[in-house]
Amino acid sequence: MSLSEMLFLGLLGLVIFGPKKLAEFAQQAGKTLARLKKVSGEFQSQLATEISASTSNRPSGTPVDSLDTHFRAD
Repeated sequence: MSLSEMLFLGLLGLVIFGPKKLAEFAQQAGKTLARLKKVSGEFQSQLATEISASTSNRPSGTPVDSLDTHFRAD
């Protein structure tokens, strides 16, 4: 989304909802984005932990090892 589009949407929201409601919407959107960022970080951390645990428990020389070598060579 370009800057001009964002400005247009902001002005449209200001005209439709007024400054007080628009500020409330922006605050709620900020809180929601912060929660999503936190959940995403927790998910990534858990996923990394699970992947690390699964790769450390697997014997070497498996077909997955050759794929790891192939894709990590870049």
